[in-house]
Amino acid sequence: MPGRISDQIIEQVRHANDVVDVIGSVFPLKRAGANFRALCPFHKEKTPSFNVNPTKQIWHCFGCGKGGDVFKFVMDYENLDFLGAVRRLAERAGIKVESEDATGHAVRGEKELLFRLHDEAAAFFQENLHAADVAKRYLEKRQITLEVARQWRIGYALDAWDGLLQWAERKKYDPALLATAGLALPRDNGGLYDRFRGRLMFSICDEQGRVVGFSGRILTDAKDQPKYVNSPETPIFQKGRILFALDKAKRTIIEDKFAVICEGQIDTIACHEAGITNVVAPQGTALTEQHARILKRYADEVVLMYDADEAGQNAIVRSAEPLWEAGLALRVAVIPAGHDPDSLIKAEGGAKLRELIDGGESFFAYLLQRLSHQHDPKTERGKLQIVRQMAEWLARIPSPVLLATYSQQTAQRLDVPENAIRQELQKLQRSRPGPAASAPSPEAEETIATAPNLTEETLLLQLMLADMRLVDLALERLDPAWLSTSVAGAVIGRILKLHAAGKWDGPHTLMNALADAEEDRLVSELAVTPMPGTALEAMAGDCLATLERACAKRQSHRIRRQLGQPNLPANERTELQRELLDLELKLRHSI
Repeated sequence: MPGRISDQIIEQVRHANDVVDVIGSVFPLKRAGANFRALCPFHKEKTPSFNVNPTKQIWHCFGCGKGGDVFKFVMDYENLDFLGAVRRLAERAGIKVESEDATGHAVRGEKELLFRLHDEAAAFFQENLHAADVAKRYLEKRQITLEVARQWRIGYALDAWDGLLQWAERKKYDPALLATAGLALPRDNGGLYDRFRGRLMFSICDEQGRVVGFSGRILTDAKDQPKYVNSPETPIFQKGRILFALDKAKRTIIEDKFAVICEGQIDTIACHEAGITNVVAPQGTALTEQHARILKRYADEVVLMYDADEAGQNAIVRSAEPLWEAGLALRVAVIPAGHDPDSLIKAEGGAKLRELIDGGESFFAYLLQRLSHQHDPKTERGKLQIVRQMAEWLARIPSPVLLATYSQQTAQRLDVPENAIRQELQKLQRSRPGPAASAPSPEAEETIATAPNLTEETLLLQLMLADMRLVDLALERLDPAWLSTSVAGAVIGRILKLHAAGKWDGPHTLMNALADAEEDRLVSELAVTPMPGTALEAMAGDCLATLERACAKRQSHRIRRQLGQPNLPANERTELQRELLDLELKLRHSI
């Protein structure tokens, strides 16, 4: 079992990683009052409900309820345990952290080992490239210089069954780790062999720029081998979440407010080297909902730029659905027949491709044009096919203005009354179930969080999280007996114990001391919910007085039940009557 990391190191790592900087380096945050706000990365939404409070160093999503401190964000976002999150943030801040086993030897988690293995394997492939004439000839043919190959971490897998395995043995890597990474495959008769052999190797990076997988392109004309071999799914590589070059493109995407999606690594690299640096590509899979949600964090619009062949055009329609469902505006850059982005750049230059991107038409205009080529709009059969397929997409448009615009364009193209398009839409909508009730907006959540129906314990907890001076007030005046067994009551008790031990330093101190997810959710929600700037002490005083009265009433009720017992000894009855009188006097004076 790995040893614990000292509290001092954990706090050093925490203070070196501002939660706004850490989250903002992954996706853009926008200032919203005292908080920063964004679309939540943990669930599908169209209205931002993910809040980050820089003062309290806490984040919370009012949509899905997730929340916590900087460690919890890294744990949830990168699927790490607490130790892995500490290590990840320590690496970011340049802080050396080693946990040790019982013998004092440093130990590392599997994911950390996989990240290191992939990084060093990428370097190994890059070294191989310098002596690989077949790979260099291919790069020269594609007009990719060795400097560009170095920047994109392109390399070469030796044409041998155990080239990487031998390298890994010299590096003291466990062969089982290579199997877990998908870099080696099991032989039928036992042992392992290299997955990638004699291929040009593209390093696939995650949003943080860490190598998480590879894509190997064949360099011969062999017909019995696939053109590309890709890394399989591993603990650090899920192809449905990876967009090639997003680590390089995300800054430009944020600045330009739109992303361009093309089909492969070569096209993507060619675009970037031509100065079009907001281009990404899905990795070995069709575009997924997760891809769309990731892009939505950076952009408001996506331009689809696939090959001009039939397969590429079909991919545009398939890719449009998850992007549209994520709330992204869509345009299409139509590449001339016989070209892909790379060949067009080579033939006519990057300026021509940029012109096509900037002039890309709306997806709906593109779809109408494509359907009109597939079906004859002059025939009844063709009209029906076009209307039905256009209606499937028109029904998803939330804007009445855009809906009317594209309905009108469809009617004009087919030479039918616009009312016919609307009737087809109504028929389609009647056949579908109604939309689910939408979640409350962040503003509504905040209204709920500060509404008068909060329990006094929850309100007191919110005040204590908002102003550290009120923790002193509670410690001075609050009797633990006043607290109930509620979640808020339990958290207040934890805060007072931390403060009494000299360990209270704000809400982030509490996150590692919480007992369960319910406590974690309550604290993060209350911590990012805005509070009025004045009269907090008076509000806290009112809460304490209310809690004291509630406790007195509970005690009074308990004593009355005891007094109603038959055969109660006289001396006990007298003592209980005295206690009851004291309580009633206290209650009268508190009114």
